[in-house]
Amino acid sequence: MTISEALTYSKSLFNRHSELVGLRNENSKKERRFFGSNAEKEVVTEPLYNVKELDKKINTVAKEMRLIDMAIKAANATTQINYTQDETVWDSIE
Repeated sequence: MTISEALTYSKSLFNRHSELVGLRNENSKKERRFFGSNAEKEVVTEPLYNVKELDKKINTVAKEMRLIDMAIKAANATTQINYTQDETVWDSIE
């Protein structure tokens, strides 16, 4: 895998992780509300997904994110690029 491919994959993993966390936090339940005759209200919450499986998937994606990030950093530490800095870009404007 090239560094460019790894960066793209890392971004995809980040998006997937965000989606799964959002699913867990907001949309992973179904609520039913029952209103009684004396203004009683009962809310029944039912999970739409297996909570343990969803957390396991989130942890797996997070682990992959850490691994790909470490691999990218290791590759960056050993890869030299052919570029010479132009220090004049930091000069003040007169």
